[in-house]
Amino acid sequence: MIAGAGMKTATHSAPSPLAAALQELRRRPESLIDVAEQTLAARVPAWQGYAAWAPEKVREHARDLVAQARAGGTCGPWYGLPVSVKDNIGLAGWPLRAGCAEPLPTAWQRDATITARCRRQGTLFTGITHSVPFAFTSLGVTVSGEGPRNPWDTDRVCGGSSSGAAVSIAEGSAWLALGSDTAGSVRMPAAMTGTVGLKLTAGRWPLKGVVPLSHTLDSLGVITASVADLTEVLSACSDPLVPQAPRSLSGLRLGVLGGAPRVGAEAGIDEVFAHTLRELEAGGARCVEIDFPEADDADALFRSGGLVAAELETFLALKLPSWRRQMGPLLAESVAQAGGLTAADYRQRLADFQRLGQKAAKRFRGAGIDALVLPTSPLTPPRRDAVARPSAYAEADARILRHTAFVNYLRWCALSLPIGLDNVGMPIGLQLAMPGFSEPQLLAAAAAIERCLGSPRERLGLPPRP
Repeated sequence: MIAGAGMKTATHSAPSPLAAALQELRRRPESLIDVAEQTLAARVPAWQGYAAWAPEKVREHARDLVAQARAGGTCGPWYGLPVSVKDNIGLAGWPLRAGCAEPLPTAWQRDATITARCRRQGTLFTGITHSVPFAFTSLGVTVSGEGPRNPWDTDRVCGGSSSGAAVSIAEGSAWLALGSDTAGSVRMPAAMTGTVGLKLTAGRWPLKGVVPLSHTLDSLGVITASVADLTEVLSACSDPLVPQAPRSLSGLRLGVLGGAPRVGAEAGIDEVFAHTLRELEAGGARCVEIDFPEADDADALFRSGGLVAAELETFLALKLPSWRRQMGPLLAESVAQAGGLTAADYRQRLADFQRLGQKAAKRFRGAGIDALVLPTSPLTPPRRDAVARPSAYAEADARILRHTAFVNYLRWCALSLPIGLDNVGMPIGLQLAMPGFSEPQLLAAAAAIERCLGSPRERLGLPPRP
């Protein structure tokens, strides 16, 4: 136990239980009926993970999949895989609100490209998970406190904006959660709920049918219970991202970000992070502290504002003008400020964005490292009552992204996996980041780290259920 963290050490994590479950579904397609009931029973209503929850619809979908299999249909590689979908990703038959009070127009009430692909692979959809309006903030709740509760302490936020997605994995009502990540929206809730979150490179998976926040920075992401589960699922899908052979931890070179944008962390997070690095070095990894000026420059570009809000403002003006009234005061203020951004300023930000990405990839290669690492968040999940004032909310929302937003501004991919509990018993995430389209290498490195540290369940235990 380090700095008050309830951290458990494991020499090697067990094989993913999800692998055996998927094999059983392929061997006995009718077992999907039991899987559906198990995932429905796993939901914890008090954690408020779902914006749309319809057990009979899930049961009907399971029966239809079983009937197709019995009639001789091909069971797809994700046959029966329970998947939750964030409330900004279109899913036919389920209401899409993008975190707003009212459903979006009919044109949005259909499968996005990614959910259509999941459907063709045999996915069992479990429901629509909560997000804040237009996925704009990263605490996972609105200023008024609406949103999912952290399973480890329901008085605290669980990060966002893919907050409900992480809750669905933490409770077991889904085995994989689809989310989106514009500045940390998959990695942040994963870190704060003790789950694993992968932010894909922008453009790796198509965004058609996903309500945009920033067409420049948006990317899709997924959340699972472990790296082993993530690897199993992604190796089975029709667009595999994993390497043919796993890599060893021995010789893995980790560049530990020592300078900006990394900031001092709360509640013993840095102490647990340092202890984890020592564990990885004992397992054969090499950890070297490095400065990364492009990360600092990308963080400065993020904090200068304008890019995300300006692109959201344009989208709303063109596609959903009447939905502006549902944005809430913070989002409305940011969008209003974006109206003052000149076309020349916007073009300059885009030029800076492109230049930084190229420079960062070059520096990464020159540094001789396999991944850049730092704590996923510098904050322990704030108490909900502590961010009830708009000023406190805005301050926490800005600080919570300091370790993640630069990755989006560099157009990199990144993954967060659990490494321990902080001084108040909340999960801590380790973020690994690599240049764009390095997902196979990223997953291989993360799998080697998890085999050394143990699975999230071995490392953290389980959150207390009501």
